[in-house]
Amino acid sequence: MSKFRHIIFLAAVIFCLAGCQRYDIEEILLQRNDISLTIKGEDALVYDPLTFQIGYNADKNEFRIFDDNLGNWFVLKCHERPSSSGQTLTADLRWTTASSTRTKNGLLFRVEKTDSKGHIWMWCDKEAIGIVVKEL
Repeated sequence: MSKFRHIIFLAAVIFCLAGCQRYDIEEILLQRNDISLTIKGEDALVYDPLTFQIGYNADKNEFRIFDDNLGNWFVLKCHERPSSSGQTLTADLRWTTASSTRTKNGLLFRVEKTDSKGHIWMWCDKEAIGIVVKEL
């Protein structure tokens, strides 16, 4: 009976692990070149320069991306300026979905990388949120 319990236990562990979905930031976030918001592996917003506007307020550490109709947007307000890879910071995020506006406050983000053009790639591991913003 002991051997049977071990097999059942291992099968249960395998099923649990298969049900847990880890989001690979390398695949989801770091390969992106566009300003974007990704939540749990799904695109919530991808910036299109033909139909979107960008706003950045350095005094408030606030990034605003919105379409021309104001139907799709996100606002990321960082509690400090994101500046270098490896930095962790707290931020508040508001964004639109197909049916509502969502808000998550006090998210812990890690700056994964930056570039010379002002792009900043950030990841919130707890909520599986990837975001690419740009300082203007």
